[in-house]
Amino acid sequence: METSAIEKIIKLVAKTGLFFASADGVYSTRENKFIADFIGKLAEFGPTDEIDGYLKGLLQKAYTLDEVVAETKDLVAEFNPTEKTVILYMLKNFAQNVIKADGLSHPNEEKALKDWEEALK
Repeated sequence: METSAIEKIIKLVAKTGLFFASADGVYSTRENKFIADFIGKLAEFGPTDEIDGYLKGLLQKAYTLDEVVAETKDLVAEFNPTEKTVILYMLKNFAQNVIKADGLSHPNEEKALKDWEEALK
């Protein structure tokens, strides 16, 4: 079965959030809750039953910058330039909120955000 665009976006949001939440070496329960709540809201627009189990598994893994960037590039290649800009803006905004979710902004998280942005230029 073909994966829908919304399903791909939801999965990428989960991976992106986990990458940034772990960038400081500590994946806090507040970050986990923020990511899970955000994905839960997104899943209302997509095939929730099909991805629910998959998402639960995602929330237990760590992802690298290279993995997140490669998947982001693959996903946005499917969209026109305006849609691509919107998706990247949403992901950046989400990442910034994940970084703030534990009440701390660690230098490694800020560096990860800059590296992510640079890799996607």
